[in-house]
Amino acid sequence: MSLGQKIGRLRQERGLTLQEVSDGSGLTPSFLSRLERDKVNISVANLRKLAMFFSVQMTYFFDGEDNQQTGQVVRLAERIKLSLDEAPVQVYSILPPNGELEARLMEAVPGSSQQGFSNTGGQMVYVLNGHLRYQLGEQEYTLEPGDTLFYRDDVATNWVNVGDSPAMLLTVSAMNGRDDR
Repeated sequence: MSLGQKIGRLRQERGLTLQEVSDGSGLTPSFLSRLERDKVNISVANLRKLAMFFSVQMTYFFDGEDNQQTGQVVRLAERIKLSLDEAPVQVYSILPPNGELEARLMEAVPGSSQQGFSNTGGQMVYVLNGHLRYQLGEQEYTLEPGDTLFYRDDVATNWVNVGDSPAMLLTVSAMNGRDDR
């Protein structure tokens, strides 16, 4: 199934019109119609808007229909990149999509940061390289290589690479409680 077909199927399953998706995502109804018919391509930024509107992971749109094998390997060359090429924080999905866990590998240049809001049921951050200042709500943590931070859902997050070299971190989110599969 093509990307456009998956978007159209998701819209129809949720009983939404093109106008309702347009209103919620900021994309025009005509663009969405052409997208669903595979007449146009979509940028990462616009796909992110649709994923946020539908409350699904971006990897949802790339999930295969026949993932019935016992194990699945995600090869380095097959990772799904979730960030723009020029972004200071590069984000890669490193697990097959739409499972009970979401795992991301992030590479951040010195001084780069990322903000977010966790509503996944729980998140673990493991620092492979670099030094991070991680803020969860009003609390702040300094993380170094080998440190692990775990937090529950419904908390505003912000982190910055405070080191002089690139940072690499692994995040794993438990997807319980989400209606995105």
